[in-house]
Amino acid sequence: MTFAPRIEDHLEMGIVFDAMYPDAFLDDETLLQTVDGVVHDPYFRRVEISGLVDPALRKAFRRRVGINRVKVSYLAQPLIFRERLDLDSPDRNARMEAVSRMMDCLDEAEDVGADMFELISGPNPEKDRHRAIDGFAESVHFLGEQAKKRNMVLLVEMFDFNVDKKRLIGSVEDTAELFERIDLEEDVRLLLDLSHIPMVNADIATAVHTLSPWIGHVHVGNTVMQPDDDRYGDSHPYFGYPAGSNDIDELAAFFLALHQIGYIRRERPSTVSFEIIRAPGERESDLVANAKRSLQLAWRTFTAKVGIADGQ
Repeated sequence: MTFAPRIEDHLEMGIVFDAMYPDAFLDDETLLQTVDGVVHDPYFRRVEISGLVDPALRKAFRRRVGINRVKVSYLAQPLIFRERLDLDSPDRNARMEAVSRMMDCLDEAEDVGADMFELISGPNPEKDRHRAIDGFAESVHFLGEQAKKRNMVLLVEMFDFNVDKKRLIGSVEDTAELFERIDLEEDVRLLLDLSHIPMVNADIATAVHTLSPWIGHVHVGNTVMQPDDDRYGDSHPYFGYPAGSNDIDELAAFFLALHQIGYIRRERPSTVSFEIIRAPGERESDLVANAKRSLQLAWRTFTAKVGIADGQ
């Protein structure tokens, strides 16, 4: 059996809603109308979202995604950045405060029917990195248990350590160290984002193969590593952005590496969401079309290579 020509026939495609539609959060009605536009598109089977504070809004959102058979991932990253929470702080009180806020988010995620819960580590410390990883592992272990009680998988996202967001878990090596400490707990997995791999100076295939035991979900996106460009860093521009690091070839290489480790299989859909941040003057409809076409072109390149490799 070969892969089908359409990417969505083999991958459970999702979208990071907050990045693409920041204006949707201006009021509840606008948000629900924008959600409708996503969930009515059969291409999407997952929406990743946060910030649904009002209980009535959560109920309406859950009903709409449920009717449309779309799954939900909850994003705790925006809150962690906004409130400067630190799940690996050497100050235990600060760490417990961050854990408490994540418990609030878990309740919100449960209300909207999420089956995945995403979070990140705190800032990259100037010293005592291993101690910080110990603190983060303790927080993650507890929150993973709480997520499991709510039928959710906890996902830890690897960011960067010295370019933009400058997180503790911001290198392939530190990510591996963290997951070795939490010992392959099935309710805690890695969220690997293609857009972060250039920021940690890693090769795509090496990063994927090194982190393969723990990958539970992936994001695909672009990043800019030219400091003189306006979108330098974790800006997630559209694919094909002139100063971007990731495009068709990098997407295809990512798919190939994920296939080699068994994440992308013919037998079952794997979860892949794209994350594009809309810049001023850009239209959401253009960016969604760009992502779909770019992913399809990369899928075509990937399937051609897999066919040769498998002797088909």
